[in-house]
Amino acid sequence: MRAEPMREIVVEAVFNDPYDGAIRLLSDAQRFGFDLQSLTLAAKADGIASAIVTLRVPISVDAELVSARLARHPAVQRVSARTDSGEVLLDCLQAVAA
Repeated sequence: MRAEPMREIVVEAVFNDPYDGAIRLLSDAQRFGFDLQSLTLAAKADGIASAIVTLRVPISVDAELVSARLARHPAVQRVSARTDSGEVLLDCLQAVAA
C-alpha cells in the first residue's frame, strides 16, 4: 500500500526508434516508481513511432516533471504529459510526428 495518494497522468511521446524509445520510456517510468495503466504504440514506415502512456504517479509529482524525466534519451524526440485522462486521438499525435 502506497503512503501517498496517486493520480493518472497521460504521457504523449514521439520516438526516433519505436523499440528503443518505448523501452527507455517504460524503464524510466518504472525506475521512478510510476505505475503503468496503459500503453498504445504506433510505428510509421519511416521508423518514427508515437506512444500514449497512462501512468499513476504520486499527486505531488507535477506533469512537467514527468515530461522532463522521460524525455532524456536520444531516441525520444518529444514528450508531453497532462493530468487529465480524457481521450487522445492517436492519429492526431501521428500527424504531429510527421
